Amino acid sequence: MPDLRPHPYQHQPPRRPRGLARRVDPPPARNEPPDLRWLLYAGVVLAAVIVALATPYLLAYVLQALNGG
Repeated sequence: MPDLRPHPYQHQPPRRPRGLARRVDPPPARNEPPDLRWLLYAGVVLAAVIVALATPYLLAYVLQALNGG
């Protein structure tokens, strides 16, 4: 008759898959991350252009609303 009492937990180390090759060399060196500073500058310039173009329209809408238009 099988033992019906629960057995205490025993940790077992994870088993390595049989087909997975072992790494014997260190991983290859990674390249430096790309410098995206120019993308930040382009975003700031684009935001400034949009603000410069939108300002006259916003002022016109505010003045029109204040004058009861």
